[in-house]
Amino acid sequence: MSDHWRLAFRCSGLIVLLAVPAAALLMYLYSGPHAGAFGYGVVVGLLSLLSTALTVTLLSRRSMAGGMAVGAASFAGRCGFAAGALGLPAYLGLWPVLPMLGGFAGVYLAENVVLLPGALKISHASIKREAERSAHERVERRAEV
Repeated sequence: MSDHWRLAFRCSGLIVLLAVPAAALLMYLYSGPHAGAFGYGVVVGLLSLLSTALTVTLLSRRSMAGGMAVGAASFAGRCGFAAGALGLPAYLGLWPVLPMLGGFAGVYLAENVVLLPGALKISHASIKREAERSAHERVERRAEV
């Protein structure tokens, strides 16, 4: 499993651990539909988070032009999915809207707080490996001369 998938699953697990007490609190304070709407928003946010990891996987296997096309299509698909998955139940009045949007927004907030430091570590480690590899190549070239 690659680093970005491991990071996405770790972040998803942490978000679920944070969302369960929040949903229980909503259930206690308001009602089951509010907690259900919150849980639905969290699930939509988690699916969006995991689709980001899928996009990174697809981008790493493509040329630059292909990667840009995949990235643009993935972003549009993620936005369309979120708009449809949140907008349709809100329009039809199936869920209380505020808890649903709160769950979705909470995932994005937690994603940025939890995922960003891990992503920076992965990025820093790959930059460090690249620097070590290029330094090793320079040493090899000097040895050949």
